[in-house]
Amino acid sequence: IQFLYFIGIMAIGKNKRVSKGGKRGKKKVVEPMSRKEWYDVVAPAVFKVRQCGKTIGNKTIGTKLAADGLKGRVYEANLADLTGNTEAQRDEPFRKIKFAVQDVQGRNLITQFHGMDLTTDRTRSLLKKWCTTIENVVHAKTADGFTLRLFVIAFTKKSQGQLTKNCYSKTRLEKWVRHRMTSMIVKRTASQDITQAVSDLTHDVLSDALFARCNTIVPLRDVKIRKVKVVGTPKLNIADLMKHHGEVPASVEGVAREVEAAVEVVETKEEVKA
Repeated sequence: IQFLYFIGIMAIGKNKRVSKGGKRGKKKVVEPMSRKEWYDVVAPAVFKVRQCGKTIGNKTIGTKLAADGLKGRVYEANLADLTGNTEAQRDEPFRKIKFAVQDVQGRNLITQFHGMDLTTDRTRSLLKKWCTTIENVVHAKTADGFTLRLFVIAFTKKSQGQLTKNCYSKTRLEKWVRHRMTSMIVKRTASQDITQAVSDLTHDVLSDALFARCNTIVPLRDVKIRKVKVVGTPKLNIADLMKHHGEVPASVEGVAREVEAAVEVVETKEEVKA
């Protein structure tokens, strides 16, 4: 009995550190938004709507600059919003444009084209049975040193007066179409800078040219540039970057919303009974 009592005393005295808590001051609560600033995302001059969005970033604190946390960010916008067309024209509402931040000037983020993509629902709506899907991946370099990777998609269709159910193409014709697409894209892009290349991509100039040249090999429909990636960029030059932007628009702050004062409604006993 004495041995068990001794063990119990040891167990009780073992956890004396739990009651030891040093004198610690309460941590000061800081509002997170007090260290933030709002910035405008500015698209290149090839687009009609330059200010395509707003973003938030930390303020400069000590040696940690605000610009360091903003450069390299990638933002996505709809092509129809960038062109200002409210009506659906071609594939503008179904195209997403990506921009990468290259420089920070005041409260403006100067961006460069980073990629283009066709929405998933639009791509799936093009797929049909009884035809051949022709896909091609092309690497092209612009005159100012940008390397683009283009994903092209096309579909075969029935010839005029065709009675058979399907319109499958032969493998040799598919290879011919891919070869012509590759040679056209590489040759055309090599003579353009990034601004002209983006203009051709967003206005379907390149896809229309591919359709006109490849439709003579095999009947085609819906020749689209499905996706574009910028896989290589030249060394950053602020002077060249500003040539693609021109005059940067002034930052426009949001208009404060007027909130009506709340009116207290007192219900009478008769209204409550009703």
